[in-house]
Amino acid sequence: MNPTRTRRTLGAGAATLVAALSVGTAAVPAHAADHQLKVFPASGSLQIPSQPVAPPRSGENVFLRIGRTGTGAVSDVKLALDVSGLDGLATLEAPGCTTAGKVITCTVGRLDQDNINITTNLWLSAVPGAKPGSSGTVRATLSAPGAETGTADFRVDVGTATFRTHKPTSKGDAKVGSKLPSDLEFANHGELPAKRAIVHADLSAGLTVDTWPSNCEYAVDKGQSWGKDAPMPTVHGICTIDGEIAPGQAVKLNGLDITVGPDAYYTTVDYGVFATADAYGTGWLDDLRKRLTFKPGTGAPATLAKSAGDGIPAGNDTNGYSTEQEVLADNSADFQVAGGWAPDASGAAGTLTTGMSDNGPASIYDRSGGEGAPNVVVQLPEGVTVTSLPPTCVANDYVRGKKSDKPLNKFACDGVGTSFMPAGASITHKLGLRLPAGTGELVATVSLQNEQSSYEDGHPSAVMPWDRNPANDLLKVTLRPAAPAGGGTGTPVSDRTTAAAPEPATGATATPSAAANAAAGGALADTGSSATLPLAGASAAAVALGTAALIGSRRLRARRNG
Repeated sequence: MNPTRTRRTLGAGAATLVAALSVGTAAVPAHAADHQLKVFPASGSLQIPSQPVAPPRSGENVFLRIGRTGTGAVSDVKLALDVSGLDGLATLEAPGCTTAGKVITCTVGRLDQDNINITTNLWLSAVPGAKPGSSGTVRATLSAPGAETGTADFRVDVGTATFRTHKPTSKGDAKVGSKLPSDLEFANHGELPAKRAIVHADLSAGLTVDTWPSNCEYAVDKGQSWGKDAPMPTVHGICTIDGEIAPGQAVKLNGLDITVGPDAYYTTVDYGVFATADAYGTGWLDDLRKRLTFKPGTGAPATLAKSAGDGIPAGNDTNGYSTEQEVLADNSADFQVAGGWAPDASGAAGTLTTGMSDNGPASIYDRSGGEGAPNVVVQLPEGVTVTSLPPTCVANDYVRGKKSDKPLNKFACDGVGTSFMPAGASITHKLGLRLPAGTGELVATVSLQNEQSSYEDGHPSAVMPWDRNPANDLLKVTLRPAAPAGGGTGTPVSDRTTAAAPEPATGATATPSAAANAAAGGALADTGSSATLPLAGASAAAVALGTAALIGSRRLRARRNG
């Protein structure tokens, strides 16, 4: 589930943890311990087939996380796995660890994290003759000198009902306001029949369900901030659909219609399908229920219809219960740069206000990272001195991605976000400036720069595909006008804006822009590169993507977190 946000909105999530039925700590005198150690399997059982998966195998099918309370590192940490509860049921492989009797001991070494994956690739395999439906338990113990010991048990189920999904078809050019019938298919690849299917649907920003089915419950999650991004709202639905699904049988979900909202552009529906409420992968659903208030649906119940199951992969991929559907709405978002100059009484100094806004109607989730507008770039005239620079701005002495051998008097300031930019959100930066002596005209250029355009000449050289009004992505702000034609020194003026920028949406990352200047014509010959983001080898090709190509390229670049 949630392979990209993932994580962004759900953290460690289902693909990383197995379930814990009990978590405790061994009794150690409190005064003797500086830290308490913990083992974190998620609630639920680990399900393995009764037929062992033949080598070669990669990765692991047992996911454990460990941590310590307090501050500072704990040294000489060891993880012991007591597998006596698996006798006659399964064996546990632990590369690099030692075995004494029924206990496998792995060296962790130094631990300086509250919650982190173990590095040993653990693999459980059923023993020949293990009966489908049988269960056993593994006890994990984390210990170190001078620290309280942590323990956790997790259950292992053999030969259960196990669902594997088919990735739904990506939806391109989806009309705002249209409904997308559910396109989820899955099959029981386990060895026992399932009595029901528990379907979790995770709807990203811009997608809604007008009326949830009566056998579903749903909750709205405002999301969490990650880095410079505003929180991305999500809707979670959990549907329990009764009815036997035999081993090998494939079904299709009906009755869950998803509406494309007015703020949709690129967005996703993530699905997870489970045979039981405590199956491997369901642990984070318990966390959702603790954190959010779920409401029952009131519409006609969702149903399952038999299908041919074409395209559902065979095998027992440990993450095969989850999949994702991508949606690209026929929508747009007008990104606009803002700026204005306010001189002080002397006329020789003042404040340059810059910023940007997403004027909507769409919120932009740009998880590919290269096409967004994460920076407001300010090019100052020669001789202008920066007297105060906000922490949201840094010097940007780059040309086409390469650092210049001299300062360029150019600065990059944070945009509305790096991956998620809500409709209506805006941000403002204030730079204190001092002007050089003289009477010559001084003009600052302010522009929006994405990662691709930072490697090319001109602006906008890499047009953001959602922005159909690129003219207001660049403006010129007069810091000092040219001297009058008849001579004299002229009078410094305040180059203020003509239209107020929108108020920030809930969760916006900064205050609203002071104003949005009318865009100036011309091109910015030197766009430079972002000093606020890591540079990547962006393509020099212009972004002129059709719907299918855009969805395809996003899919290739999207799964950063697995």
